[in-house]
Amino acid sequence: MRQPPTTPPRHLQHSASSHRGGLLPGRAASRLRALARSDALPRERALADATVLTAWLTAAQRDRYAPGLRAGDDLDAFVQGLAAERRVVIEEGAEVVEDEIVSAADAEHAARQVPLRILEGLLLVLAAAGVLALVWLGMGLGGEGWAGATRPLLAWAAVTVAALLLAALVGTVATRRRDRALLDWACARPGQLGRGIPVRRPLQRLSPAPTILAVLGPTLLIGAALLAVVIGAAILLVTLLSRENPGLVEVALGCFGGGVAAFIVAMALSSLRTRRLELLVRRAAAVEWLGKALDPAQVTPAGRDGESPAP
Repeated sequence: MRQPPTTPPRHLQHSASSHRGGLLPGRAASRLRALARSDALPRERALADATVLTAWLTAAQRDRYAPGLRAGDDLDAFVQGLAAERRVVIEEGAEVVEDEIVSAADAEHAARQVPLRILEGLLLVLAAAGVLALVWLGMGLGGEGWAGATRPLLAWAAVTVAALLLAALVGTVATRRRDRALLDWACARPGQLGRGIPVRRPLQRLSPAPTILAVLGPTLLIGAALLAVVIGAAILLVTLLSRENPGLVEVALGCFGGGVAAFIVAMALSSLRTRRLELLVRRAAAVEWLGKALDPAQVTPAGRDGESPAP
């Protein structure tokens, strides 16, 4: 019996001529599209997701995925083709693709970055030990013992800060490598970026160390700024009242200046963190899987626990 001609899934049916919506948007337009609400119209949501994904992918990943979009080397055509894929899936739902869930589970399992995660955990333990050491040294010192304990306190403080910074760096690298591996997997499958990536743990998920540093950094800077301003005000007040040691006025002004500088840096870091979180949220939404809800029994990688891939 003659088999009926097969057609590709809806989100892979591209017209022969790609829609050309103009030149690639500039920075202002890209930011507006990237910050489009998730409850926007399907066309707007799809265009926002495609814009964010195109900027997120490397040149090699775009070149690998472009043939399925019939985009060639045209970046604007890539955005429009990817937006068309995404819009069809948003409006009509994702069709079942054979082996998609098991293949994604295998890719996620291979991209876990276990050595880097273990190193991040060890560095966090070292940072926690440094904090405990500082607390223990502070509780064991009297009013006259601070001068002799300056070196141990500074040493443990340096160890704590260095361990936390290294842990944040390792965690960031691990997250980026995991995301890059999963994007590589998606770019190797035509239409997968339009459907999203079915994973148990979403992409752009922050690891503990960067989160701790992002929260503690501005907070500690603000605390240091307030402390410096209070100390400077106290020194200036005592100096003006006693009219002795006029050289301390410079110290008070230095405390004021350091406090203001620390406060400005804290505000700048908070602003950068807010913009970074916006980008992370948009990236996570851009690769959100639009298929059926994941069944835990389906997301076991092939070859684990004696299970085999689903047919």
